[in-house]
Amino acid sequence: MAEVWEATDEVLGRPVAVKILHPHLAADDTFVARFRSEAVAAARLHHPGIVSIYDTCHDHDAEAIVMELVDGMTLRSQLDQLGFLPPEQVVSIGAQVADALAAAHRAGLVHRDIKPANILVCPDGRALVTDFGIAKIRDDPDVTQTGTMLGTVKYLAPEQVRGERLDGRADLYALGVVLYEALCARAPFSGDTPAATALARLHHLPPRPRQVRATVPRGLDTVVMRCLQLDRDHRYANALELRAALLEPSTLREADDLTVATPVDPTTAWAHQAEAASAAGSNGSVASTGPVIVQPTGRWVRPTLAVVFVVLALALAGVLIGGTSTGRQLFSWADRSTSSSTIDGSASQGADPTNLRIQAVSSFDPGGAGTPGENDDQLPLAIDGNAATSWHTESYNQRRFGTKPGVGIVITLTSAGELRRLNVASATQGWAASVYVLPSAGSLPTALSGWGDPVDQQTGINGDASFDLGNVRGQAVLLWITDLGDGPPRVRAEIDELSVAG
Repeated sequence: MAEVWEATDEVLGRPVAVKILHPHLAADDTFVARFRSEAVAAARLHHPGIVSIYDTCHDHDAEAIVMELVDGMTLRSQLDQLGFLPPEQVVSIGAQVADALAAAHRAGLVHRDIKPANILVCPDGRALVTDFGIAKIRDDPDVTQTGTMLGTVKYLAPEQVRGERLDGRADLYALGVVLYEALCARAPFSGDTPAATALARLHHLPPRPRQVRATVPRGLDTVVMRCLQLDRDHRYANALELRAALLEPSTLREADDLTVATPVDPTTAWAHQAEAASAAGSNGSVASTGPVIVQPTGRWVRPTLAVVFVVLALALAGVLIGGTSTGRQLFSWADRSTSSSTIDGSASQGADPTNLRIQAVSSFDPGGAGTPGENDDQLPLAIDGNAATSWHTESYNQRRFGTKPGVGIVITLTSAGELRRLNVASATQGWAASVYVLPSAGSLPTALSGWGDPVDQQTGINGDASFDLGNVRGQAVLLWITDLGDGPPRVRAEIDELSVAG
């Protein structure tokens, strides 16, 4: 729409930013009238999170707005450099923008073009909204042509795409898209053309942020998805309600804590504590740079030693008793009595709940074209014991693939055994899969027909799944994905972790 120049206000002696409309827009009388009226409306907004507008001017057929000069960079530039931002920073920016939008909405102004390029982030963490250039006074007649969409395609609300009358909830949708992109390093909807991108949001929701980045806190995931509801009545009622939801402590609290606890040598930790204490300032404060184990005081020493001696005595007794025939019979009976407990808490007589050792995983894509495989470099992430990392299929235009029946991942065990369950951790919603088992992994088939009949299959899976393998004897398991789940075009299924219980 315009070029922005740094300038000096010679009357007040202050630096300003001057936005000058491109000539083809400045020649449009209707657009200029709108530009002037809405600049005046935006100038009435006084909020620390909104870039102040000082004046408008017309000179030599040029139309311009004089505004506050902000020391910062656009959120667009930040995302282009970093890809994504930490959840804490996303919440801070989102709450500030929501507060600014609340002020605009109270004044009857709908921004209509909230996007990363229109959010300025200062070095001190402040976030400001700028560019009300296509904003609209709510309830005033729209001087634009009927059916014309104003706004940047990736961030349009469904009602904007349909050309309906807008209210502040359209800005909340756009802010939800911004938060999604800042968390996931990608917009929720994309298409081969701007029209395809705009239309994608009319019929379904995007994948949840946690499906794209598993480390997004669940509370924040929920807030973003509520912003992106197709029906505006299902979004937050207003910007202040969204701000309150973002600032709610539970929004950043992760129910399944991803903190990794590592063993610490107590002697090393105590030495570290002593070094930190000696480096403390005169006020007695200590800058914590690592884990510190507090040495027990005298009143805890004797109880602690007593517990240690009891544990050692029990261990010694176990060794001695286990060496006798009677002891071996007792331990054998205990093993048999506990073998009915399965990994998911159900009862299964004679079953050993132990996860079997996986030797390798490989992709299975008999109907694929082009480069063989299916994101093979990510396959180890499906068995690394860390649900925060994942393997995912390639992206497809249709959830049921379209040109082929599915794709799969083959789990090869170190040895054959009786297989009870295949446990799958996933954040994907609405996916479907069938599971096949082969008695040997010696020569794996290259066609699905070579795997025989499925031992279990499920549809409409929301997240994690547990497949019943029927206690069949096998060494190779195929998870055959037939539905990639809910999502826009270019959809994919995610597998966070796999395990086989025998």
